[in-house]
Amino acid sequence: MTKLSIVPPVLIRLSRLLPLALALSSAGSVAPALANSSEIPCNLSRHDHTIPLEKGPGTPQVPWPSAQAAIPKPKGWANDNFFLGRWQGQSTAGRAVIDVLTVEPNRIRWGNKANGICDSDYSVENLPWGRNGRYPDQLVPPSQPTDLVFGVARLTLRFGPCSTGDAVIQLAMPLDGSSALEVVTYDAKGQVIGKFGAFERLPAAGR
Repeated sequence: MTKLSIVPPVLIRLSRLLPLALALSSAGSVAPALANSSEIPCNLSRHDHTIPLEKGPGTPQVPWPSAQAAIPKPKGWANDNFFLGRWQGQSTAGRAVIDVLTVEPNRIRWGNKANGICDSDYSVENLPWGRNGRYPDQLVPPSQPTDLVFGVARLTLRFGPCSTGDAVIQLAMPLDGSSALEVVTYDAKGQVIGKFGAFERLPAAGR
């Protein structure tokens, strides 16, 4: 008896599944997948009227793509990174609402249900440190000479902009121990969508 496997177990027509599975396997295009299996009653038809219909237990299998691998980040990003954490942002109207910004090693999310939520993996570009208190697209540049230095990174959402149109989020933090995060968001064409003042670090979730 021909055996196939499936996750999750469902009643399906093997007559449709078998040719597709064989075609994909021969082309080498089936993505690796984790699977459980369960025997269910099946009818196996080979699309050939000269071959009798087979009945009995079988374990059909449907390939489910494995989870996307995390996008490589700069060395030390996951464990030596002052941008990681939860940040309370300023609320403004329309697409510019951020509310709570959460930066994780392989995930970033912000927004609310009313105005849209961004929740995405991302790639990272570390910009040169902003010296003299200045950095790209700063909300309020300093009016007097200063020794303040900003750490700046741009995170490009993968695999595309979120529903609010945001495609890139720039994070900037003064390296004076104040932990005041400043944020700028851009669309896919590089146009600024929103500029935000200082965000306050929040306790980790569950604390």
